[in-house]
Amino acid sequence: MSANEIPQSQMQLSPSPASSSTTESTDTTAVPTFAIFTLPKPFDDPHIACIQRNAIASWKALGEDVEVILIGSETGIAQTASELGAIHVGQVQRNEYGTPLINDAFKIATDITQAKVLVFCNADVVLLHDFKHALTDILRGDCSEKFLAIGRRTNLDLRQAVDFGDRFAVAKLLEQTAAEGELASIVCKEYFAFRRGQFVGIPPFAVGRGNWDSWMVSQTKRDGVPVIDLSNQTIVIHQNHDYHHIDADAQTKRNFARQRKHCYLSGPEARANQRLASGKHIISGATASHRLTEDGVVKNRLGWLNFPFWSDLPRFVRLVRQLFFG
Repeated sequence: MSANEIPQSQMQLSPSPASSSTTESTDTTAVPTFAIFTLPKPFDDPHIACIQRNAIASWKALGEDVEVILIGSETGIAQTASELGAIHVGQVQRNEYGTPLINDAFKIATDITQAKVLVFCNADVVLLHDFKHALTDILRGDCSEKFLAIGRRTNLDLRQAVDFGDRFAVAKLLEQTAAEGELASIVCKEYFAFRRGQFVGIPPFAVGRGNWDSWMVSQTKRDGVPVIDLSNQTIVIHQNHDYHHIDADAQTKRNFARQRKHCYLSGPEARANQRLASGKHIISGATASHRLTEDGVVKNRLGWLNFPFWSDLPRFVRLVRQLFFG
């Protein structure tokens, strides 16, 4: 991805956590509060451990008004929560394969925090200050009572730890993202931000499997709640955790493609998610009804035509090819 694919307005340095928290902690009633929760993978693989620590550290660096909640009993979660100052909840309901269930994770987060806005985010995703600023802008606008915020991600190979308390390290990360990052297909959703208590009755979807994320978007639109795309105002960095950057042989790549297909499409948990979602909702589950601009939240004209999906079709086709062929 070239640098000109990232809006220039997003290329400013993120404020350091020290300066941000100093301002915010003096008057916590003047700013909204947020809670980011996630279901991490085990931390036993060094690369997975590195990228998950990067993600969680980036959330913690957003300021004292942001709570971080790690859910699950997998290896290393409790220790990482203790080291990084996050809240840890070990017990979560699981399906017969041992996979955590989304509905219980949402209930746990709602019960444990009083934050105005909750954010479910995958544990390999770096969020910077522009993300919190975007949510703050939504809360100041007409869509503040109920909303679902989503956005596109930029894929990046990142194999080293980042100090998110160092603004120069963050600036270097943004430069690397502009130079080496690849904008993902619009169907790839890494986070969901919403008002506390907004989601009840979520089916028992298995996390990390196909279809549940598209259901979230599609169902929210059917309920008449604004789905707001933050893509033009935020840079959300997804740290790659597959093996396409390694010079693997063809057989290894085919095996990995089968694993991804099993996980997201053909495996029993993916099929169970599809049944619970009453379909795949690929198009309706990828497009927003509104978007966040510098002037606030704007309704997408002719949103029912799903123009963003069709304009993104080449990336979607490439994603499908990767899914099947590695």
